[in-house]
Formats: sequence, structure tokens, C-alpha cells
Amino acid sequence: MKFENILVPYDRSESAKRALTTALAMAADTPGARVTAFFAAPVPEFESSQFLAAESVSGIMHMPADELGAMQRQYIAYEQGLLAEDLQDYVGDSLFAPQGPLAVAVGQGKPSKAILDYALDHNNDLIVMGCRGLNAVAGMLGSVSYAVLRNASCPVLIEK
Repeated sequence: MKFENILVPYDRSESAKRALTTALAMAADTPGARVTAFFAAPVPEFESSQFLAAESVSGIMHMPADELGAMQRQYIAYEQGLLAEDLQDYVGDSLFAPQGPLAVAVGQGKPSKAILDYALDHNNDLIVMGCRGLNAVAGMLGSVSYAVLRNASCPVLIEK
């Protein structure tokens, strides 16, 4: 089976790098195939009850929603730049050419949910991910890879 739109959750871990290598090799066999390296950024939820309580206790004035949104967009752009820089060091510049097979994307929120939402929203036909990321804590599979494996609407390949 040939996959044309592959998502690789990427957290800079060795396991994620192996998954990216596997996905790029799979994409090389399919003309026009794309691989997206995706990072779920831990963006603070400024409207959460915990953040609002801390804001109130500290005496800091509440920031308007449009300013908060701008800060979040700026942070996402920053993380996307870091991701692209890391990947260029790992795979080289040629894969990032406009018609190259590799793209980068950054989402926000809980990693498993962000990965699943991105895959669904962008019609990914395969997710290739490492079995243990930087923050994995439980079992043979990391908690994020386990959640994605159980809940994805497309096939998931777990790279050891």
C-alpha cells in the first residue's frame, strides 16, 4: 500500500528521528508523497481557571484576548522555526525545497489530541511515530503513542 500524506509526530527524540527516517523512505517510493513533521507545542491556556487564578493572585492585569492570541501565534511561529532548524540539521536542506517531500507543522495542546486533530484535519493517510518520546512514562509504548494508536482514524506505524 502506498501512502501519500504521512504525519510524523516529532519531539526531537531519537525515537521520533527514526520514525521520520522511516516515513521519508516510504514517501520516496511514492511520487508526490508528502511527510509532515508535527510538533505539539505546550502553549499555555491563558483562559484556564488555573491561569486566571494565578493572574488574580499575582495582581497582574488581564490581557485582552486579541493580545493573547497574537502571543500564541508568535509562540507557534517560534516553535515552527525551531522545528525547521532542527530538521534541516537532521535531514538536510534539499528535503525542504518547495516541492520537496518534507513539511513542518506545529499545533498546540495535549500531544495525543493535537496529533489526532491534525491528522484528521489534514487527511493524513498514515501516522508514523516513535514508541517512546521525550516525555514517555508508561509501558512498552509511550502514553502518547498508545493514545494515538488507539484513537487514530488512519493507520499508525510505531517505529521502535
